[in-house]
Amino acid sequence: MAALFTPTFYKLFTYGWKNADYSHGPLILAAFLWLLWRNRDFIQGEADSRFHFCSFGLLLFGLFCYTVGSIFSSMVTESFAVIPVFVGVTGFLFGKRGVRRVLFPAGFLAFLVPPPSFVIDMITGPLQVLVTRASAFLLKSAGYLITREGVILHIADYTIIVGEVCSGLRSLISLMAVGALYAYLQNISNLKRSILFLSIIPISIIANIFRLITLSLITYYFGEAAGQGFFHNFSGFVLFAVAMVCLVMVDVVMERGKIVRRET
Repeated sequence: MAALFTPTFYKLFTYGWKNADYSHGPLILAAFLWLLWRNRDFIQGEADSRFHFCSFGLLLFGLFCYTVGSIFSSMVTESFAVIPVFVGVTGFLFGKRGVRRVLFPAGFLAFLVPPPSFVIDMITGPLQVLVTRASAFLLKSAGYLITREGVILHIADYTIIVGEVCSGLRSLISLMAVGALYAYLQNISNLKRSILFLSIIPISIIANIFRLITLSLITYYFGEAAGQGFFHNFSGFVLFAVAMVCLVMVDVVMERGKIVRRET
């Protein structure tokens, strides 16, 4: 596998992860390797000598995706092939026991794969409109004179264009990756893991609305230079930290609810 996918990861490092929305790719790879090391005990056991048709079929499907991606220079298809090949090889060698141990690490690799540009456009556009519309509504409700034209906000004498970076796609992808890892490491049921993971979506959207409102207010009171300067560049880190705090709070609320039910 290392020999097969070395060219793929070279392509990802050289230009696949140059996309700002997928600059976290190396961290996903490092987390994947750590998860494998954490679940390494199944490799120390004996291999399963039975023939596993499903795993073998998954392996062949992954090799087919890899071949198609290489021939047609499709980075998405070629990098996606890592997942079925990895799961197929594991199942072929170690059976269902091995697949269960690597299923989450393999699924986590999905965050490595840069989606096609048309998929990014399909997600980015609605997110831009949603964040812009919600921010304008809240600011107007607070008494500020603000108008909206598509993804452009006019507040006082200033104009704020909500670009693709401000749509929240980058933070959503990064937060979903971190949220998936956080939920997996919690000692809770699969249902609660799913709820915790899915809560990332509204948390990310709300955090981006808060970021745009704050940016608008700074621009309104201190001028365009203040809004587009240090705060604009630093707000992404603040947004990520706030979203992670909200995720932990959701986890705490679910845990406290469980304790209350037990006491009742």
